[in-house]
Amino acid sequence: MLLVLAIAAILLILGIPALQSYEMRQRMSACINLLHTQLALARNEAIRFNTQVVACPGNVASGCTEATDWSDGWIVFGDLNGDRRYQATENVLRVEPGLEQMVIRSSSGRTNLRFYPNGSAPGSNSSITFCDARGPADARKLVISNSGRIRREEAPEINASNCPPTGG
Repeated sequence: MLLVLAIAAILLILGIPALQSYEMRQRMSACINLLHTQLALARNEAIRFNTQVVACPGNVASGCTEATDWSDGWIVFGDLNGDRRYQATENVLRVEPGLEQMVIRSSSGRTNLRFYPNGSAPGSNSSITFCDARGPADARKLVISNSGRIRREEAPEINASNCPPTGG
């Protein structure tokens, strides 16, 4: 009986790191899927309602933060007046609170994403990078082109300072 318990304990100790790594990969995938889906929604709604739709880091209470850090959450809204700022009279499509144990940052030149009625996202190509406690080697990103296409990529070339530890 003690031998079986000892073997089970050893197997459990060896299996915990693999389980933690699996959990982090799944969390990363879920976060990327969530933002990808909401950006696709923003693009589709811009086309559907023939209006501009903005996705930006921030919340309904304070609007867009004009920062590159999306980790504390984001909003997606119909930008009726085209000023890229949320007003209470504008339709909120999605609000996402912050995501724990994940660092999400956009390109410094694009703090918010605006989709036009033709589906495009004019300006420079933008990327939103996702990092977790595994570090830059396991970073991923969403790339949004001027045409509005959203694609996923690995991001191992990310600067380590843009992928700080998240506390695991």
